Amino acid sequence: MEKLIGVLAGMAIGSAQLIYLVNGLQKKVTPSVLSWFGWAFLMGTSLVSQVIAKGWQWSMTGILCSTAGCVAIAAVAFFSGNYSVKRRDWWFLLAGLGCVGVYLGSANPWVTTVFAIIADALLGVPTIVKAYRDPASERSMAWALGTVSSTLALLICVGHDAIYVLFPAYLWVFNTGMVGLTRRKGRSRPD
Repeated sequence: MEKLIGVLAGMAIGSAQLIYLVNGLQKKVTPSVLSWFGWAFLMGTSLVSQVIAKGWQWSMTGILCSTAGCVAIAAVAFFSGNYSVKRRDWWFLLAGLGCVGVYLGSANPWVTTVFAIIADALLGVPTIVKAYRDPASERSMAWALGTVSSTLALLICVGHDAIYVLFPAYLWVFNTGMVGLTRRKGRSRPD
C-alpha cells in the first residue's frame, strides 16, 4: 500500500511540474534557471542524505519526482532559450549549493534536511508576499497538486522514522498556505 501511495504522490507533484514545463515550452512562463537548479539541490541533497543514513522510504517519492522535475524544468528552459536570470536568483542556487556543503561537512541528514527546509522557506518569502499582494498572479493548480502529494507522503510516514516527516510536512504547510492565499479574491496591491 505504501508503494501505491508513494507513486500517487509522485504522480501528483510530477503533474504539477509537467504543467509548468509545458507552459515554459509554450512561453506562457519564463522559468528562472538558477532558481529551479537551486531547488533541485535543496531537495535532492536532503533526499540523498536521508537515503544514505536511513534508507529509501516510499514517502520520499514526491520529493524525488520534484527534484527530477526541477532539473527538467531548468534544463528545458535553458536549452529552449526561454529562461530568465535575475540577481536574486543567485540566492536560490547558493542556498542549494550551501545545502550540499552542509551535508558534505556534517554528513548528518537531520542538519541537512532542516537547513534545506529553512533555506527553502526563506527563499519562498517573495512568492508568499506576491501571492498576498496579488493572489491571481500566483494562482495555479500546482499548489493544490503539491498539497495532495505532501498529504499522501505524510500518510505513508505514520509509524516511520520522524526524519521522513520533515520535508513533506513543510511542503504541506507551504503548498496549503499558497492554495489559501491564491484562492482569495482581491485586488492587486501596490509593491
